[in-house]
Amino acid sequence: MKRMAFFSLMLVFTAFTFAQNTTTNSEIIPETKSSDTIVPWTGNLIGLNVYPAFGVIGGGILPASKMFFQYRRMYEKFNVRASLNYINYYNNNNRLDIVGVNDTMMIFREFDNNFYTFDVRAGGEYAFHVDKFRFFLGGGAIVGYHNYEKMYYHYGKKLTDYPMENIVSPLINDILGQYQADMLKLGVDFTIGADVLLSENVVLTVQYAPEIAYHKRMASHKNDPENIFLGDVDNFSTFRPDFIDIVLSIGF
Repeated sequence: MKRMAFFSLMLVFTAFTFAQNTTTNSEIIPETKSSDTIVPWTGNLIGLNVYPAFGVIGGGILPASKMFFQYRRMYEKFNVRASLNYINYYNNNNRLDIVGVNDTMMIFREFDNNFYTFDVRAGGEYAFHVDKFRFFLGGGAIVGYHNYEKMYYHYGKKLTDYPMENIVSPLINDILGQYQADMLKLGVDFTIGADVLLSENVVLTVQYAPEIAYHKRMASHKNDPENIFLGDVDNFSTFRPDFIDIVLSIGF
């Protein structure tokens, strides 16, 4: 995923540099009302991030799936943006304990994580356009809620042979123990990307959007009959370099 993010960043940066040189070296043509209707690089856009769908279609697991609705106000050389975001963090827990064995059955304790975020973002971006392409670079502030949750459950497997192979837990399990914390998320994100005009009022945006965030625990509770979870989660900071967004927007 980091390689993909680096490749996307380099691709956008190369296109950005090329387009900037093209703008500098080419003759400046005054804009007309008719060109504004064909290339609407000023006005309002509302869009949806469709990048998580590519992970589903490709059959892969994204480190974090970010879905959002975004509003952008586009001026001649500046964008103002605001968005509502949901991020589901994939964090697999491979811990597996053996808690009981008899002549016919082996009992396992397996663990699972549930980390997700709801946040609001607002920011600005420097932008310029060349024909049907608009390039931008900017940043914004993040405020939101982060759910930090760990759980465990038991299940049994018939002891037909030893060693046991291909141990797969049931699809549905009753949670035996759980720790959950409500956390405040504060941070900033950075965006570098390009808009492509698909039609008069439809724009496709590809952007690289890493983020830095601080998570502060506000409240927590646990139900832990086997005393697995000791203490509370500490406040922590994260840097996520792996966010790539593909946003399909409609102008109005």
